[in-house]
Amino acid sequence: MPTLSDRGDAPLLDDDAPQSFDDLDGLLAATTLLQHPRLAREYVYLCYYGPATIQDLIDELDLARATAYDDVERLEQLGVVDRDESTRPHHLTAEPFAFVDGREVAITPTLLHAVALTEFDDDAEYFHNRYGVGRLVRAVRAAAEYYAGKLTQRVAANEMDVKPVEGMAIIYAVQPVLEAGREHDPYFRQLISPDPDELEFDGE
Repeated sequence: MPTLSDRGDAPLLDDDAPQSFDDLDGLLAATTLLQHPRLAREYVYLCYYGPATIQDLIDELDLARATAYDDVERLEQLGVVDRDESTRPHHLTAEPFAFVDGREVAITPTLLHAVALTEFDDDAEYFHNRYGVGRLVRAVRAAAEYYAGKLTQRVAANEMDVKPVEGMAIIYAVQPVLEAGREHDPYFRQLISPDPDELEFDGE
């Protein structure tokens, strides 16, 4: 169920991007996923790589079976995951959404992926625990500017308002987030300012 809270002054959607649903539902879903990295990770996996079964989640994300079933039920209740009961086993899908909160923070699959990263990446976990989601948003945006060649690492760290060594660590940590977002997130342009085609990553 796609979600969008439009700021009113500028359209957030690309012409072919999914459309919006009720803002209250969107706020609840977005806030819940931001606060629960494991749920965010499962949502992003289904969003990027679905349809998938619960067994796929268990295998790919190394989840306990009971945890996976409980989490899928929670994601369904939030309205961000749909279950196709005509298949055996059931297939799960998730539509990408964008929600802009009261501070105009664009919550998109890319940002949720960055939150999910805190489940298994030490640098992302440290940054998130120390500075919170708001600063993580700034980190993702500054990292995009760095990979677009518009900022040095030191200036990117200044943009995040963190120490240079912390800025460098989070820049490298979110590289796979930006790579996946550029490919799979239809709202990628709403979160970052550079043209996605300007981003250059190691190995490209």
